[in-house]
Amino acid sequence: MIDKERIGLKVSVLGRIVRLLTLTTSVILVSFLNACGGKAVTDEISAIFEELKSNPVRLRNFMQRYPKGGDLHNHLSGAFYAESFIDLAISKGMCVHPLSKTLSAPPCKKDENGTEIGVLIGKPASANRVNEYGIPNLTGIIDQLSVRDYSLREISGHDQFFSTFGRFSSLVPGNRGDIVAEVTTRASRQNILYLELMQSLGMFEVANWAATEYGTNSYEFTEILNHNFIDDQVNKVTNALDQIESRRKEIQKCKEVKSNRFDGCDVEVRYLAQVIRTFSPVQVYAQTVLAFKLIDADSRVVGLNFVAPEDDPIALRDYRLHMSFISDISKQSTNSSNGIALHAGELTLGLVPPKHLGWHVRDAIMIAGAKRIGHGIDIAYEDDLHGLLNHMAKHSIAVEINLTSNDVILGISGAEHPFETYLEYGVPLTISTDDEGVSRIDLTNEYSRAITEYDLNYKTIRSLSRNAIQYSFLQGAPLFKDTLTGEVIEECSEDKNISEEILTDRCRHFLSTSSKATLQWKLEQKISLFEQTMRIQSQS
Repeated sequence: MIDKERIGLKVSVLGRIVRLLTLTTSVILVSFLNACGGKAVTDEISAIFEELKSNPVRLRNFMQRYPKGGDLHNHLSGAFYAESFIDLAISKGMCVHPLSKTLSAPPCKKDENGTEIGVLIGKPASANRVNEYGIPNLTGIIDQLSVRDYSLREISGHDQFFSTFGRFSSLVPGNRGDIVAEVTTRASRQNILYLELMQSLGMFEVANWAATEYGTNSYEFTEILNHNFIDDQVNKVTNALDQIESRRKEIQKCKEVKSNRFDGCDVEVRYLAQVIRTFSPVQVYAQTVLAFKLIDADSRVVGLNFVAPEDDPIALRDYRLHMSFISDISKQSTNSSNGIALHAGELTLGLVPPKHLGWHVRDAIMIAGAKRIGHGIDIAYEDDLHGLLNHMAKHSIAVEINLTSNDVILGISGAEHPFETYLEYGVPLTISTDDEGVSRIDLTNEYSRAITEYDLNYKTIRSLSRNAIQYSFLQGAPLFKDTLTGEVIEECSEDKNISEEILTDRCRHFLSTSSKATLQWKLEQKISLFEQTMRIQSQS
């Protein structure tokens, strides 16, 4: 019997949490405690949740409104919906290949006979207008830019998923601010507080330079660590992030008074530098150096990840080498010790031979020092499953769960997914989307799916939401020393009298030094308000 409450961040002693921020009146403080932490209130909300969770409509609405800490596994380009890429393409007069539906910049391509094989999309963005340019239909473009209805085509979910990125990749550079604006707006409307977005700014430039400078067969490239070219790229990426944030704020009118702002301005965003691991060793090494230098140079970049299909022949061949790159280069970095999140174990039998299964998660943790694992599906093939899971639980190494992605790409869902095994061992879990635009989902959908497939209770859902901030790479220490017992950090351990309005100096100082703790508190406020609202609605 699995204890659904045994998850990385357990239901904590919320009386202590309450004392971590000064409120204006003790009445409000006590009200918060009663709404968020009181056992009676928790039981009441749990009962409401149990009643509605079997109803898909009510469950969707509940989880859409429910405050969710964040999404820690989210690829920026893959988060943009196909319709949004089409709108961008139309506004810029892009071309589309009638068969592959690949979007590209004009002039539209022609074959060796001079016959056009690319068609100008043009504008406005209407199906009739598009059809005038010879494109079969918008539906066909949407299908090829996503996994919509992939099961009806003669292609695997795996191949359809990964093929989409090349079809819209030409639109990502120069439009990242627009993409971030859409993604944060979507997050805000689902009551999501925080996003860690993966993107490969500067990575292709560095990879191309390394190949030219050293040759793709070279293994003598450690001098890249101190090369001026990498430092120049760091500056360019920093400037690009400035432009992205500026464009996002422009679209969402974030500089205007709150009443005139668009949704999304208040969503906290940080970035993970994503290294493309399907290049030659020298190219992967150079990208990894850039990633760590970005972490050191720009507070908006809080970590790194390795991306591209884990089953790619090069990714399989060089996996352990890549882990050693991360281990070696991280020792030269000043801020990277806790910012390593890695795609590991996104594999299953049939996709790859057995020899490639059952060690990727272990190597990511033991060699590369990963603090978070993305997917972690092939852990079932571990020789010492018990030992590894206990290690992950003991050292708070979280797993980013992507249910729809795992189903589409690997065909893994329900009881075949290690979700419940991770829960059973107390391994910290977060719910994430992977590529919500390509998969045509959102974070609310993934929470609802987890609830339905694994019969999760309310306390587990609340813990999952909290975990997204607890195990984020945000600056500062978390509120909890021990997430299993709810023991708070020592600085706030004396703040026990909830009726007092004044925090101890030690606790106040701690909060002032931790962006993570501050956002955790904000989440607790939102959960409190949500629970109060649900209680009122249930009584009306």
